[in-house]
Amino acid sequence: MIRIVADSSCAITKEEAQKLNIEIIPLPIEIDNQNYLDGINLTTEEFYKKLTECKNLPTTSQPSPLEFIERFEQAKKTGDSILVITLSSKISGTYENACLYKKEIEYSEIEIVDSLTTIGAMKMIVQEAVKQRDKGLNVHELADYLNKFKLRTKIWGAIDTLEYLYKGGRLSGATKIIGTMLNIKPIISVVDGYVKMTDKKMGIKNALDCIFNLSINGNIDKSYPVCVQYSYNRERALKLEQMLHDAGITDTYIEEISCVVGTHIGPNGSAIVYIEKAN
Repeated sequence: MIRIVADSSCAITKEEAQKLNIEIIPLPIEIDNQNYLDGINLTTEEFYKKLTECKNLPTTSQPSPLEFIERFEQAKKTGDSILVITLSSKISGTYENACLYKKEIEYSEIEIVDSLTTIGAMKMIVQEAVKQRDKGLNVHELADYLNKFKLRTKIWGAIDTLEYLYKGGRLSGATKIIGTMLNIKPIISVVDGYVKMTDKKMGIKNALDCIFNLSINGNIDKSYPVCVQYSYNRERALKLEQMLHDAGITDTYIEEISCVVGTHIGPNGSAIVYIEKAN
């Protein structure tokens, strides 16, 4: 049996995990000196409410070593294979730690896949892992397949406020003030595992139009659904979804951005996530 494990930044709920027959490792989040586990004692709805009210920017950290070690030891004991899919190693140390714990266990049936991405794209990788597992791939074949498949994921996002980038140390105070005065909305994507600002637009309408145009002009593989994601503002996601439908892309779904990522982008963010056609 292949056990598939992913960290909670993929935003797969407990109910979804049960249906997919996978395991989710919760990432710790601290908000105003209170400790939470993503998806365990903190829902995305509760998180975004707290995010808009908290005094200090929430902080995230890596899972407890026991979350990996116990699973690896149990798999070794039962003879199961185990595949771990993590948030991009350029964003978090979870991947490196999982690799370190694998070495300590010394069991060849463990594979660790660095998703090199986040939010909906990571979820798509996990869902593809389940599909290929159920087709009969062994754990090593599955890891090889996913390391190619992950390169086909694409995210285009629009950030509504510069406040959280500033609080997180990604913007200077002067840039934040000027950008806020000019109503600047950063356009972001995931490039080589890093979240990077690829453009900026004045006003949220122009920003949403930008990520829509970048998406429909991309090489979308329509055999996979397109995901529209949001942080705390579902109305914008509904608008983007309708724009996609009007453009002939009707296989879509809407999801809220996970707590871990929401910490850095803040409320009212929007994103379109899809799989590119294979070359």
